[in-house]
Amino acid sequence: MNNDITALRTPDVIAAEINTIKRTTAKYVLEQSIEIGRLLCEAKETVPHGEWGHWLEENCDYCTSNANNLMRIYTAYGEDDEQLSFFAG
Repeated sequence: MNNDITALRTPDVIAAEINTIKRTTAKYVLEQSIEIGRLLCEAKETVPHGEWGHWLEENCDYCTSNANNLMRIYTAYGEDDEQLSFFAG
């Protein structure tokens, strides 16, 4: 029986499984990056002027450029669920 299972696991089947995992992982990372960006935008509104960089380093271990990139991801993708549809295939 083990040989039957191995025979069904062709390189094409294995590649399809790998590509499915890659798409799922990329979608998860993007979704989580969007959520972090949303939270950073929310936090930035509450942090006193001039304290943003210090707050980021102390509380999130992010530099300003990383935080800005995550907030841009939120701005670009976070408000429209259809923009994630390219992962649907």
